[in-house]
Amino acid sequence: MAYRPVRKLKNKAARKGREWLVRILTSLFSMLFAFFGSYSYAQTGKVIPRRELLSGHASFHFIDVGQGDATLILTGDAAVLIDTGPNASAGALVEYLKTYAGRLDYLILTHPHDDHVGGADEVLKQIPTGRVLMPMTEPNVYTETLLSIAGEKQIPVFDASIGGQYTAGDITCTLLGPVHTDYENLNNVSAVVRVDVGGTSLLVSGDAEQEAEFDVLAANEPVLLDCDIYQVGHHGSSTSTSLEFFTAISPDHCVISCAYGNEYGHPHTTVLHLLTLSGAAVYRTDKDGTVVLDTDGKTITRRGSLSGSTDSAA
Repeated sequence: MAYRPVRKLKNKAARKGREWLVRILTSLFSMLFAFFGSYSYAQTGKVIPRRELLSGHASFHFIDVGQGDATLILTGDAAVLIDTGPNASAGALVEYLKTYAGRLDYLILTHPHDDHVGGADEVLKQIPTGRVLMPMTEPNVYTETLLSIAGEKQIPVFDASIGGQYTAGDITCTLLGPVHTDYENLNNVSAVVRVDVGGTSLLVSGDAEQEAEFDVLAANEPVLLDCDIYQVGHHGSSTSTSLEFFTAISPDHCVISCAYGNEYGHPHTTVLHLLTLSGAAVYRTDKDGTVVLDTDGKTITRRGSLSGSTDSAA
């Protein structure tokens, strides 16, 4: 394109008016950039890989795997993954783990349904893993292959039974359930995991429904359920997150992991009302993508991770 010189203003008054217009527009742009720019950074600030986390700091990654759960807990010297989402998101999940974790000290699988263990085969194949924890239910189509891969790679598999406690670096995982293993509904066999990192705690209950929640309440000291962060049970289904269970947890931050427009209607209105009325901050992977909560042991800060979303693969 040929260069065209800007035509000179015909008179001094017109030039003066143009200068004022430019000043006003520049000032307005600066104000808008300051507002939206700072807002955008607060929501989508850089996510820190495990190897770069400072001592005493940790990140909780609620990875967007579509209709499923995959929760990654990172410190500078340890990594724990709870659930792996559905098989359809396995490839994207593995890439996410390669970027931010590199290896896993523990892979905890809450219960053998595709939306929680479907990606486990690929994770075990491609991500160095120290141990696997899972409730010892009858093997099914979702667990046979992963158990075979664990055997081939000589990865120990432990029963995720109530009372068990496992430590990796600064991360401590305490099993508060399942209380029983003979529930008719396989959702109720879900491992209920309390994760402590320094002064910050997270509760993950898989798809445990209210029957199992009441058993967990009866079997544990109330202090063990009181946590800062709650991964909302069963993707926000009305069959979980009873008032009594939620009151015992009393979280400041709640994360719902589900797919946009999912066929189950998750999260349900009754659960959303309960979370909202509590005053807790509520995040949803169907609306927010991958949610990352950083902590220095004293405060919890949210960072977005739009590039880490795996929903497109689901």
